Amino acid sequence: MLAFNSNKMKLTKYSIIAAAAVTLSFASCKKDFLDKQPISQVTPDIAFADAAAAEKLIQGVYDGMYNDYHINDFLVNGDAMADNCYAGGDNPANIQIDLFTVNSTNGNISRDWNSLYSDIKNCNLVTDNVPNIQDPKLDEGGRREQILAEARTMRAYMYFNLVRLWGAVPLVLKIPSTDAEFQPAKASVEEIYAQIKADLEYGVANARATSANKGIITKGIANALLAKVYATQANPDWQKVLQHADATINNGYSLLANYDHLWDSQHDNNAEAIWEMQYDGWGGQHGNWMPSQLFGAGWKKFNTPTNDLVNTFDAEQDLVRKRSSIFTDGVGWDDDYWKDPKIYPHINKYRGDDKTDTYILRLADILLLKAEAQNELSAGGWAQAKQLVDQIRSRVNLPATAAADQAAMRLAIEKERRLELAFEGHRWFDLVRTGRAIAVMNAQQDGTGKNLNYNVTESKLLWPLPQTEVDRNPNMR
Repeated sequence: MLAFNSNKMKLTKYSIIAAAAVTLSFASCKKDFLDKQPISQVTPDIAFADAAAAEKLIQGVYDGMYNDYHINDFLVNGDAMADNCYAGGDNPANIQIDLFTVNSTNGNISRDWNSLYSDIKNCNLVTDNVPNIQDPKLDEGGRREQILAEARTMRAYMYFNLVRLWGAVPLVLKIPSTDAEFQPAKASVEEIYAQIKADLEYGVANARATSANKGIITKGIANALLAKVYATQANPDWQKVLQHADATINNGYSLLANYDHLWDSQHDNNAEAIWEMQYDGWGGQHGNWMPSQLFGAGWKKFNTPTNDLVNTFDAEQDLVRKRSSIFTDGVGWDDDYWKDPKIYPHINKYRGDDKTDTYILRLADILLLKAEAQNELSAGGWAQAKQLVDQIRSRVNLPATAAADQAAMRLAIEKERRLELAFEGHRWFDLVRTGRAIAVMNAQQDGTGKNLNYNVTESKLLWPLPQTEVDRNPNMR
C-alpha cells in the first residue's frame, strides 16, 4: 500500500468545512476507501497535538488517492480521449469523452473534479495543521518538513491534473472558514502553475531522497513532476525540463531489461518505477478494480485499443510492446470499430487482479521527455535526443530511429512516447501540450479507413466546469 505506518486513520469526513471545500459535494466512489473514524470526532486540540496526529494526517492524503480518478479515470482521460482507446463498454460518460461531445453535466467530469479537490482538501489539512503541532518528535530527522513536502507535492500533482483538464480553476490552499472562501473565484492558469512549481520545489528540497515503497513521495517524484510541468506550461522552459529530468534520472532509477516485467505483477516497486499506486486487494485496504473493467468474458469491457494504435504497433514491427500492451483472446464483441469478435483487442498492461499496481510515473517517460528537451534546445540537439530514443527502442528489440533532423525527431519522440506509454494516461496531454491534438484527432479513421469525424476544435481541448459547481458558486462563472 502507499501507507508507511500501521496506525491508519482516514479523513474523508473531516468536518462540514472540509467536506464543503470549494463548495464541492464529494461524490461516493465505487467503494468508500475512507470510512474509518474521522478526526472530527476527536477534539481538534487533541487530534492535532502530536507527531502521531501528523502521521495520521499525511496518511489521509495517501489513502485519499484510492478514488475513481486515480484508479480508472486517468486511463479514460489520457487514452480514450486521445487516439489510443475507444471508450468501449456502455458508459455514456466515457463515450461522450471519447467522441468529444461532453457537456457540463457529464458524470465523469463531476466525479473527477470532486476526486481531485477531495485529494487537495486532504493535503490542505496537512499544510494547515502540521506546522503548528508542538511535538519535538516531529522535528527529529526533519520529519515535519518531509510530511509537508509529501502533502505539497501531492497537492501540486492534483492541480496539475486540474489545470490540464479544465484550465483556470479555483486555487484553494487552505481549509475554508469564511463565506468568501467557500465560494472562491477561478485563479488564472499562470497563478496555478506558479503554485504547482512552488509546491514541487518545496518537495525537491524537503522530501526524502528515496523509498523502497514507490508510493511514498520522494525527491525523484517532485523532480519528475517539475520536468513534466515545465514541458506542459505555455512557452515550455526546455532548460528547466532538462534540469529536472536529469535530477530524476540521477536519483537511482534504471530501465528494466525486460519490458514485460513492468506488467507481470511480479516486479512491483521496481527500479524503473518513480511513482506507483500500491494495491493490496479487497482483503486489504486498497483493491484495484480496474483490471476487471478491461478484460474478461461476460460483458463488453472498457477502453478498447484503437485500430490506429494497433496499426502503429504493426507498422513499427513493435512486437514486444504490442504483446505487453494489447492481447486478443477471442472473447470480444461486434461493435462500430471492431467487427470481428475474434480479433477484438483488450488492454494487457493491467492483466492482473485486485492487487495489480499501476504507474503514475516511470523512468522511460522522463528519458523521453529529456530527449524532447534536448531536441528543442538547439537545431542539432536531435543527435543527443537520438541516443535516448534508441536506448528505449533497443530494450524492445527495435532498430535505431531513422530521424535525422529536429522536425523528424519531434515526430519520432511523439511516436515513441505513444508506443512506450500506451494506456498509462499520458497520450492526450502529450498531444495537447505539443499542439498536435486537433490535427491528430481529426485525422482518425476506423478500421475501414473512414474518418471518425471527431471535429475537435480549440474549445474542446478543455472540459467545461461541472454544472453543479457553477450552480453552487457564482464566482466560477
